[in-house]
Amino acid sequence: MELSFEQGPIRPPNEAYSLLIRVTRNCPWNRCAFCRTYKGERFSVRSVDEVKGDIGTVKEISKEIKAISWNGGLGGKIDASVLQTIFDRPDLYNEAFRRVALWLYGGGKNVFLQDGDNLRMPTDDLAAIITFLKEVLPDVERITTYARSKTVYGTQLEKL
Repeated sequence: MELSFEQGPIRPPNEAYSLLIRVTRNCPWNRCAFCRTYKGERFSVRSVDEVKGDIGTVKEISKEIKAISWNGGLGGKIDASVLQTIFDRPDLYNEAFRRVALWLYGGGKNVFLQDGDNLRMPTDDLAAIITFLKEVLPDVERITTYARSKTVYGTQLEKL
């Protein structure tokens, strides 16, 4: 079985070396004049189990990539030669491997939760995903996401 996980279409430029974990699909607003990414696509929230499965897959891929490093005498360090090994063999290493390798090469510290408005997800579900992410990938230091200001405002009203 080939290891893979779901990825959305957007990676903000400042998240170039972040791991991308898709929590929702598409955008619930979908009316921004500047964005055509999700036009005609329906917004949906992924299940906690689906997202946890993807995080587990990232962990497995990370182990395999680190094994490449160890076998190459690099002691687990992910350098340009490890990237070259993975990128030169698309028959062995799919897009998921390439994305995780780039994330590890960039330090393996940042995660961007995709897609358009993850605060639409129930708070307990999002908290469970973030908690699991930190348990499985303890070196993660920064987790970011997109959210619509109206969603954030509405979320705050619910807490009052």
